[in-house]
Amino acid sequence: MAESTLDHKQEYAPEKTLDLNEKGLASATDVSLEEEEPENSPIEAVRLAVPITDDPTLPVVTFRFWIISFLFTALGATIQQYYFFRSTSGAFSIFFVNLVSFSLGKGMARWLPNNKATILGYELSLNPGPFNIKEHALIGIAVSTGASAAYAIDILSATDIFLDYRINVVFYNTMHNTDEYKRIRLVRGWSRMKFFWVVTLCTFIYQFVPQWLAPILIYFDWLCWINPFNMNFWAMFSSISGSGILSLSFDWTSVGGTTMYLPLSAQLCSIGGMILNYWIILPILWMNNVLGIKTIGRPLTSKLFYDNGTQFNINKFLNADYSVNEQLYEAGPPANMAPMYALGFMTSFVALAGCISHVVCFHGAEIWANWKRAVGSTEEDVHTKMMRVYPEVPQLWYAIFYVIMAGLAIVACEMYGTQLPWWGLLLSLFVGWFLTLPIGVMNAVTGYGPGLNVITELICGYILPGKPIANMTFKCYGYMAMYQCNLLMSDLKLGHYMKIPPRSMFVGQFWGTIVGAFFNYLTMILIIDSQREALNGEKPDPNGLWTGQRVQTFWGSGLIYGALGPARMFSLDGKYWFVYIGFLVGFIAPVLIWLLSKKFTKFDWSKVNIAIIAGGMGAFPNGYAVGIVSSLAVCLVFQFYLFNYHKTWWKKYVYILSAALDTGAAFTGLIMFLFLGGGISPNLSVSVPSWWGNYFVEDNDRFPNYPYLAVDRCGAAGNEWTSGKL
Repeated sequence: MAESTLDHKQEYAPEKTLDLNEKGLASATDVSLEEEEPENSPIEAVRLAVPITDDPTLPVVTFRFWIISFLFTALGATIQQYYFFRSTSGAFSIFFVNLVSFSLGKGMARWLPNNKATILGYELSLNPGPFNIKEHALIGIAVSTGASAAYAIDILSATDIFLDYRINVVFYNTMHNTDEYKRIRLVRGWSRMKFFWVVTLCTFIYQFVPQWLAPILIYFDWLCWINPFNMNFWAMFSSISGSGILSLSFDWTSVGGTTMYLPLSAQLCSIGGMILNYWIILPILWMNNVLGIKTIGRPLTSKLFYDNGTQFNINKFLNADYSVNEQLYEAGPPANMAPMYALGFMTSFVALAGCISHVVCFHGAEIWANWKRAVGSTEEDVHTKMMRVYPEVPQLWYAIFYVIMAGLAIVACEMYGTQLPWWGLLLSLFVGWFLTLPIGVMNAVTGYGPGLNVITELICGYILPGKPIANMTFKCYGYMAMYQCNLLMSDLKLGHYMKIPPRSMFVGQFWGTIVGAFFNYLTMILIIDSQREALNGEKPDPNGLWTGQRVQTFWGSGLIYGALGPARMFSLDGKYWFVYIGFLVGFIAPVLIWLLSKKFTKFDWSKVNIAIIAGGMGAFPNGYAVGIVSSLAVCLVFQFYLFNYHKTWWKKYVYILSAALDTGAAFTGLIMFLFLGGGISPNLSVSVPSWWGNYFVEDNDRFPNYPYLAVDRCGAAGNEWTSGKL
């Protein structure tokens, strides 16, 4: 695999000018330089971005690949898992990985000796020559595969906390086109790398202000300060506990770099859904005390309650195997959920049904035409022809790998008390497979796509009632089967255009997954051990930075769909029957929009995406109403004003600027956790002295921001208002 690099490229021209062998391949030494137009991809975006050249001799799975991909996958998995337990959601930028790995790869190619090491009988050169584009791309693919917060961590976190039951193609070509990459200069004549590191450093320093010194800047709920001890003001204007109407945030992790480049229409649909849900629907429900929302006492919560507002505790009704004791539960009053939590389930059904309906209405004809053209066709894209020089990954490899992993999953389910039988696991995998296509299309077109978390919960809730851990496990496998499939296809497409040998792709993706999973789990253990009380709600974090909200939501859903069951919680004669209307709304609304597109043709009605609007409405229960105004402002500046009126500047700066901002913020969070938040050792936990920006005076352990309820200076500690309970 680690052969020396040759200055040798494979180039394609029209098939009639090539001396093709029996497999339709050009010899690696054939270069056709006919005057006529060379054969190219029929897709314009591919023609403009992907050259029709290749060097099959470039080494890919090298010593540099193993080292660099390990470092960045470990770093990314740690950072992403850290943000899983934070009140704001930052990002680990793959753009940062690509930039820095380029420099590291070049440095290793320059300084490493060309000695060879033998590992398990395999001889590997420490320095097989210049750092090349294929190594670089495979590093990015391996990192993107593993540098995420593993969804299965939700199960491990929930059972631990609550049960004590322990990119793109153009970028690579630009960087490795050395003359062009070095020629581009940014502000003050800086290179891209210098610009990136300067912005990253500035962001890194700045983020200590909202994330550590003055958390009030994350939740700048200025309207709440008019009357902070009024319960209605708290519910309307607190971004920690309520609607967060017109709240501001000066923390970059509450905005994120994607607001600078995702399609404007998609972002407006998403933000519009959040505004509709948080700023309009929630106040109406609260002011009219719909379904006893004031008795529950919190507008946004994923916990369950009795009619009198007392919190429901599932542990009192569990058998030894964590299944529900039906007789014991039925003997007492029923558990209720907050109206906004129930509405979140409804909007998830709208999003899923809306995704399918939207794809069928606006893209169905195109998909069908492409399918008919592909089936039985002997024509091949030029890039497919070029990839034939490499041995393909046999389908048998994937089949064997799938069977082994499914088998191990079944063994894990049976051995570790997940309550999920083998046939339930296989059903969850089938659900994910069946819904991969429509969700993949939505992701490809808009950058957004609904998850399968709620529909999988619903299915399992009906077939395995009274089993909360089984429900969470079913959801994890069903959701991730779809999600990982789409990631796999995205990486394979990048590998196809970068001419990475398929078997090297297979190795890279497997490697990234293994490394990422290990560091996900390690980070989870460190955070739970150091922040358990803040995560399970026993003692709130005075600065509002640590939260178990996502884990609580995962666990709450497991209770609703798994322990109590949808047949009980969403019965037609019950309080929450309306959630199923979401399916009807999701299927019908895109059809109506499609009909409008036929009547009023001057407007692109496909941009009005019900699935994305519903996704924005469903931001809770997985997050707070933080950063809506700030995100909208950044979106309009970059995606409307700069993109339309200063496009040259936008193309030159937007990706590297967004990556630098995300990277600086991510490193701030990592350093805070390891060296200021007790991540490495409790002795390294450092708190900033109280002042206006993080003001808290401990009246008792329960209300550390007394007399305020939280760091945003909103709400009354000690229940000192006229109604409601906390």
